[in-house]
Amino acid sequence: MIFNRRGKLADRLSDVEAAVRERDGAAMTRAMPGVWQAAQQATVAELDEALPRCVALLPQLGTGARGQFSVLCGALVELGARPDLLAAPVADGFAAALIGAHRFRAGWQRVRGDDEPPDPDDPATMDGAIAVLTEAYDDEQDALDAVQSWYAAGAWAMPAITLLQQSALVRATFPHRERLLTVGAELAGERPDLECVLGLLRVLDGEPLLVLHRATGQGWRVTIEGVADNFQLHTLLAGALAGPAERGLIEGLTVDPSWVEVATDAPEDRFGGTVVGCFNLVDGHGKWIWNEGAPADIPLFDDARVVVLDPLPYQRSWNNIRRFPLMPAALTVAQTLPPAEAADWLARVAPPA
Repeated sequence: MIFNRRGKLADRLSDVEAAVRERDGAAMTRAMPGVWQAAQQATVAELDEALPRCVALLPQLGTGARGQFSVLCGALVELGARPDLLAAPVADGFAAALIGAHRFRAGWQRVRGDDEPPDPDDPATMDGAIAVLTEAYDDEQDALDAVQSWYAAGAWAMPAITLLQQSALVRATFPHRERLLTVGAELAGERPDLECVLGLLRVLDGEPLLVLHRATGQGWRVTIEGVADNFQLHTLLAGALAGPAERGLIEGLTVDPSWVEVATDAPEDRFGGTVVGCFNLVDGHGKWIWNEGAPADIPLFDDARVVVLDPLPYQRSWNNIRRFPLMPAALTVAQTLPPAEAADWLARVAPPA
């Protein structure tokens, strides 16, 4: 049986456009699965043609529906559509949803104090949330907008996660980045569903690190890009610095090439197994750099993010995965420090706490 997919995505998208024109929410709900099914069979050219049509529909939808439809837009990018047109509307929608969610939390606390806010993934809680917010705000529309934003923020986070994994350029130019980080961080305690997108917004690209190996007195300047967490940083450092001493590297490290491949850009089907740690990472102030943290957490020391490689106090291991499978990473050794400069840095950094 030959399956003819030509025009299938475009046809299914026409059904959604008609439903939006007619303001028929039920028809739109019925049409959406057809778009997704057709998208999975579409060519990249068809996806590129479809995405602008989807983006054009976003402003015509209500707060909740717009968030849900943005997930489909992000799925088209994940399947291969160019992300250029989607970054600004997703950033705008996500910023508006976070601000509304922040307003929701303030209103909820005003009425309910420290009571746990409703689960945003459970639409059955929405009517109760509206009742509470109507007590908090005189304007019923303000209350409704805040409630819808609370429930929509997680949906907007999903395409943002897809887009932010695309490239360093997308991350660098993603609109409202600082505002998203600030407001998102204030909500993070109640909204664990925002953890991934906040992590991506904190990724450092083109960031220099000064790396010192206390046992051998060596030092290097490296640059990182797309590194999500310090598990990944640890693995990439071991892979880049393992080698013979005559080449200015660290002898005796056991680094499986598959660990470095996964930490860099290997596809998800190559994930698996266990990485064994090589170092204890310490910052310039002598504090441990926890693998669970991110490079952005490493504090400056004399205007540099310093990573000191010390012996392991006990064996550490972790799953051989990359936190964000769509985001490739790189660690480049830019310079081996002259011995005198490395010694000077090692004399200034604090001993491990």
